[in-house]
Amino acid sequence: MSVNDVPTLVPMEEITKLERGQVMQRTLQVWFHHHLLPLKLLLWCNGKKYPVKLRPDIGYFVKPLPMEIDMFSIKESQLPGMFEYIRRCTFIDHIEELNKLESPLAKDNFLVICETLALKVLSNSNLFHLSVDMPVGTDLDDASGLQLRFSGEILSNSIPCLITITVEGRCSEPLDSKVKVNCEETVFGLNFLNRVVNFLTEPARL
Repeated sequence: MSVNDVPTLVPMEEITKLERGQVMQRTLQVWFHHHLLPLKLLLWCNGKKYPVKLRPDIGYFVKPLPMEIDMFSIKESQLPGMFEYIRRCTFIDHIEELNKLESPLAKDNFLVICETLALKVLSNSNLFHLSVDMPVGTDLDDASGLQLRFSGEILSNSIPCLITITVEGRCSEPLDSKVKVNCEETVFGLNFLNRVVNFLTEPARL
């Protein structure tokens, strides 16, 4: 799409023939104007026309916003109520990582959970990993209270988007995770929350 939202015909090299199982790549660079607007394509194959829609990943409509924890708390307090969105989900990626350890003492369980959670978030969205709050207690298998914070800003308007993930449960079991997003752009905040919940519940790719 052009700057004026006028459809643009983009010439591409024709693929004249594909054998069974053969794969050929073509790269098309696209400027998405909004996270809700898909790219519409028409593919021609054997004389037939096939409409295709490519939807952008909302996780890449933000960029990292480095900040100190005090500033995070201030911005969070400025975005309560209708600018705060919460959902719960179950996180299981850490269990496979814990099972890989040769002994229960080989690595801190809380650290494994933090690493797997942070990896899942940062590999699906452009955010800044701000802080981790570790639970304090004598039961080293109880991860309740563990909390990770991330911050970013929307690319199009630099509006801050704050993400807080708090887990409850035992390290060796699926964790009940509360995901909270604070963002003054309501539609973006709700859609981003849903995206975070979706990729946290997806099994890790082997």
